[in-house]
Amino acid sequence: MWLGSAERNFYGTGPWKTGELKIVWEVETGFMSGRLHKDRWGGTSWPGQPSIREDRVYFPSADGNVYCLNRNDGSVIWKFKGRDSMKATPVILDDKILASGLDHHLYCLNRKDGSLIWDHETGFEIDGSTIGVGDRIYFGCEDHYFYCLNLADGSLVYKVLVGSVEGSITIKDGRVYLGTEEGDLYCIDPADGKFIWKAKIGADSDSTPAVANGFVYTAAEDGVVRCYKQDTGELVWNFVTKGGHLGRASEHIGIWASPIFYDGKIYLGAGDGYLHCLSADKGELVWRFKARGPIWGTSPVIDGRVVFGDKAGYVHVISAEDGKQFSEIKIGDNVNSTPAVLDGRIYIGAFNGKLYCLDFDESTPKPTPSPEPSPTLHRRRRRSSLAQTE
Repeated sequence: MWLGSAERNFYGTGPWKTGELKIVWEVETGFMSGRLHKDRWGGTSWPGQPSIREDRVYFPSADGNVYCLNRNDGSVIWKFKGRDSMKATPVILDDKILASGLDHHLYCLNRKDGSLIWDHETGFEIDGSTIGVGDRIYFGCEDHYFYCLNLADGSLVYKVLVGSVEGSITIKDGRVYLGTEEGDLYCIDPADGKFIWKAKIGADSDSTPAVANGFVYTAAEDGVVRCYKQDTGELVWNFVTKGGHLGRASEHIGIWASPIFYDGKIYLGAGDGYLHCLSADKGELVWRFKARGPIWGTSPVIDGRVVFGDKAGYVHVISAEDGKQFSEIKIGDNVNSTPAVLDGRIYIGAFNGKLYCLDFDESTPKPTPSPEPSPTLHRRRRRSSLAQTE
């Protein structure tokens, strides 16, 4: 599932090698147009992250398929075709896979062969990854509802009106945390869907909240990172990225990535093209790294290294301590999804229709750092709400 657990805090495993990044294998998917995107989409789009179990890799493709690949060579074992682009990170629950995207359906698939077990239709897109706890499934939807379903058959337990949810939800200490496009942050009791508290973000938030050490961290399209008290929702601090403006959203300076909490710091990429490292207690800038383009994907931290892609098509691996770059590799023209890292290998898709497995080549010398070009922006479609069509 998204970031490996219901608490969204499993980022991957090493060990890391030295040397430069190389492509171990790549698999090419197709392209498709959809009801709300006339341009053809392929590969993995925001925020899709591959899921890995044993020798298989599961990933959502913008060509409308959920793929199951052989982890060793990238060969296709099976694929399941939906009605539109898949975006959410597939969730592995024992012998089941949960997958969703733009076609308004949550699919439950047989993990062995990809056959359909059941599907549940919602009112709009499901971009965020679901969470399974016991015999129940929880997720937010762009139809403005937070859902609870039965895992066995997909039947509805309850749904509560919260506003359009584009990111994933987080469950920590028996509570659900989610942000909305209307600019609200909710803390919800998953037992019955009742609100525990509600806080004002003030701008469209696509981030999945990070919850750690009694605080909730999130970000929004106004380019601002915010920290709240976990028990009350009281605002503790905010950090405005370069060009950001409280309450004023912009595609050029906004944040679509989710905060990563690691060793007392927050790591987060933004539309301004910087990967930021902030102190988690005060929200002060520790360092920032200039990428080659805007950063929309989330940046997991594994054994002291930060891994992320940018919209210029590069994947970067940098030091979590000081932002020094270990390596980078260009894999496409737009990388806005989130990498999965297991045993020191990186699995990530680009919008060029491909999913890649990357590793470090210890035989290659480290090159002289190249100059930093100006960021380029790959325009993203405007998201729809129930009151707005594209």
